[in-house]
Amino acid sequence: MRQTVLTATALALLAPAVPALAQEDAAPGDCFEVPDPVVSLSYGSRYTEKSEDRSDIDKESDAAVDEALGPIDDFVQALAQSANKALQGKEAERRAGCIFAALDSWAEAGAMSELETMNARISSPSRWGGMAMAYLQAKEVASVDPERQARIEDWLGELARASMQYFDAEAPPMASQNNLRAWAGYAVAAVGEATDDDMLRAWAAYSIAEVACQADDAGALPHEMSRGPRAMKYQLHATGALVVGAALLDDDGFAPFEMCDGALHRIAGFTPAAFEDNSLVEERAGEAQLMFSGEDDLQSFELAWAEAYLSLFDAPEIAAFVEDYRPLGNSKLGGSQSALW
Repeated sequence: MRQTVLTATALALLAPAVPALAQEDAAPGDCFEVPDPVVSLSYGSRYTEKSEDRSDIDKESDAAVDEALGPIDDFVQALAQSANKALQGKEAERRAGCIFAALDSWAEAGAMSELETMNARISSPSRWGGMAMAYLQAKEVASVDPERQARIEDWLGELARASMQYFDAEAPPMASQNNLRAWAGYAVAAVGEATDDDMLRAWAAYSIAEVACQADDAGALPHEMSRGPRAMKYQLHATGALVVGAALLDDDGFAPFEMCDGALHRIAGFTPAAFEDNSLVEERAGEAQLMFSGEDDLQSFELAWAEAYLSLFDAPEIAAFVEDYRPLGNSKLGGSQSALW
């Protein structure tokens, strides 16, 4: 996240918060409602047991996962919206204070510290990564009480280090190299930025490289291409984490966009190219894509990464492709991306 977004000119140009984010309906002076901290998470896969490419959704299991993650996702959305408005200068001190208080309550409870299943472990980083991004935004506009800061940052750091250990030593082979590893890398980068921790930044850079450097000449990621009719969806899912994570690290001495002969540039460019020529995905995946058939329409949150990329690079094809989907936002990536980049 670049400091330049806080200039008076930039603040005046910020786009409104993402429509998909929860709306604050509290009166001025109030904080958003904070869900009870979720300490333990235990759930299975969203997919049927017989789905070899993990593309066939089990409706009952999918609903159970949504129910378990619902309070967390609601919290991330509320944090992102409040943080975006704070960056826009809308009651910045008050909103930042609300964010600090909310995160402190979850930190004190040790939220998300008891991850009892593999699926809970692999899906949690995107959530606390989003929390770290909200905290980082709040710190840009207001000071935080030192004791509260220590609790929040210690908690985020503990979550990050536990995830690092898991993905390095315990995660299944595919999860340790695919979009899930990318999201862990992004989340650890967000915590590293929020807590100014170079060790976390270094692990994040390594993890982003671990995934991005697998990209082929066209920018396709092999593990995502193995997901049958959902290959394009998972390519996009990985792209968001890789690009925003890399953008967070770009001015920290890691040069992630230069690694592996510009792998991240190929990955970013793959999206408009694939929608122009569907065969780029379908020949690799071996199946027609739900996203191209209209059964799974492309959503603006899946393109949120483009704002970070376009803030760094001139890419007319990407800019033209995402234009009709603006405003671009994803609460797990910090909310409204025009407010960050």
